[in-house]
Amino acid sequence: MNSKVVFGQYYHTSSWLHRLDPRTKMVGIFLLIISLFLLENIYWLLGAFALIMALILSSRIPFGKFLNSLKMMTTLLLITVFFQLLFNRGTNYKEFHFTLSFFNLLIIITLLVLFFLSRKIIRKHRFFLFLLVVVFSFFLQTVLTSEPVLAQYSLRFYEDGLYTSFKIVMRIVSLILISALLTLTTKPTDLNIAMEKLARPLKYIGIKVSILSMMISIALRFIPTLINEAGRILKAQASRGTDFKEGKFHEKVTQIISLLVPMFVISYRRAYDLADAMEARGYIPESERTTISLLKFRFVDYISLVLVVLILTSLIVLKVMGYAI
Repeated sequence: MNSKVVFGQYYHTSSWLHRLDPRTKMVGIFLLIISLFLLENIYWLLGAFALIMALILSSRIPFGKFLNSLKMMTTLLLITVFFQLLFNRGTNYKEFHFTLSFFNLLIIITLLVLFFLSRKIIRKHRFFLFLLVVVFSFFLQTVLTSEPVLAQYSLRFYEDGLYTSFKIVMRIVSLILISALLTLTTKPTDLNIAMEKLARPLKYIGIKVSILSMMISIALRFIPTLINEAGRILKAQASRGTDFKEGKFHEKVTQIISLLVPMFVISYRRAYDLADAMEARGYIPESERTTISLLKFRFVDYISLVLVVLILTSLIVLKVMGYAI
């Protein structure tokens, strides 16, 4: 199993979060997410982030697991910050002046050429390497202003953009960490049972709750499995001389098809195998299901739910009273 894939994986250890009832965790995390969207003040967001970090530390799960869940969103976060800094205008701003000289341009072109030539040597973290080249290029234009000067320009970074981008990043990071905390501390079978119990009122409006919860549970469980299979196919294609990073556009399309076709075949095969296994074990979607492990609220579950409800209620009251939270 690919250890870098977090969603859908359960990390076995002994902590109070692991021992919590899965219904408590699902309801508590849902209420915490609502609380996050109520917060507008940076200090309150930092306080919420500190609470999430405390929960992560108390889970006894290596923090690297949570960092892996953030890596997938790094590019999106950086793009969000960049556009917010440039285009979210306000009254207060900081202006940076740049001078593009012939010598600067020569160095920048050299760096870009080296970047593209190094794609066979440095294959990982290409985006961050490119970002480093861009940042260094701008820095170079502030310290080297030799003649002849080709162009002079300036960039304005607004405080409102910085404030907004920080809030967006804090919310997204907090949401990802909370979601990862749920899947890492709860077994997929327990998640399935909890979803079925919590969504039981939906059956009165004709929704098959047991089937819906089973579908969600299987989908979560298959995320790391399919990603692991994709990695194996990529390695198999690479051993046959396929390079997904080189070639013309139509060649890349052909290479992607060579990846997608076996992925679809493997997905259907695993789906049929799972269906046969469930049928062999007597699973009937329309029938009433029983479970081996019965969910039972304990004292710590009630305390946890009360604390989360108090947090959300307090935030709503402060919001209604006009406090800046």
